[in-house]
Amino acid sequence: MASEVTSLRGKSGGSWPKVYLLGNSITQFSFSAEGGWGSLIADHLQRKCDVVCRGFSGYNSRWWKIILPKVLTASDVKDAALITLFLGANDSVLADLGKAQHVPLEEFQQNMSDIVIYLQSIGVAREKIIIISPPACAEEKWRKECEEKGRIFSKCNKQTGEYAQACANVAKLHGTGYVHLYTEMMKVPDWDCMLNDGLHLSADGASFVFKLLKPLIDNLTCALPMRFPDWKDIDNKNPHAVLDQL
Repeated sequence: MASEVTSLRGKSGGSWPKVYLLGNSITQFSFSAEGGWGSLIADHLQRKCDVVCRGFSGYNSRWWKIILPKVLTASDVKDAALITLFLGANDSVLADLGKAQHVPLEEFQQNMSDIVIYLQSIGVAREKIIIISPPACAEEKWRKECEEKGRIFSKCNKQTGEYAQACANVAKLHGTGYVHLYTEMMKVPDWDCMLNDGLHLSADGASFVFKLLKPLIDNLTCALPMRFPDWKDIDNKNPHAVLDQL
């Protein structure tokens, strides 16, 4: 029995690289049936990386700047393969109607910059950070959703575009990866089908986000090996020959 326990305690193969998804509800829902872009990343990186979702519904960049040191520390990111930063949908609500979440444009850009600076300060290389702009907002669809749920409609697609540009500015300033989701969505004639309620991603929207992210993800993870041998490379009569070498 002792020898069997020792065998089971064999080498673990080391820590698994991590992909961290940081953001608001669009990130919180990234493993849902509809807006599952996080699930698509996890599927794409099977046996290469653990994908960790840190999305907080309703949060803006002001709040994220405060909680970030509690969410990620230097020890957390030592094995980070990449980090996505997906904010702006809440910050960009109209100031007079969305007081509970609105963050002025200039402050939003500074907050995003400060978040990137913090990530770098705990050891995340700038090229491992991918900023994703807020998606476009289908105003009439979101207005209907707000009316049905008794919420105040406070979104403006044009203003969202300004916050998307602020994300681009931060990415350029710090040399991070960037996905201009807003602009890419607006190029598609029926782009509103990418939003299930006018604000949050549909399954089509999740696939679109993943498609834009994939080249950046592949560039950062292509050298990572698949963890543990393929089953066809293991001799069932003598599995120790391969598995004890890990």
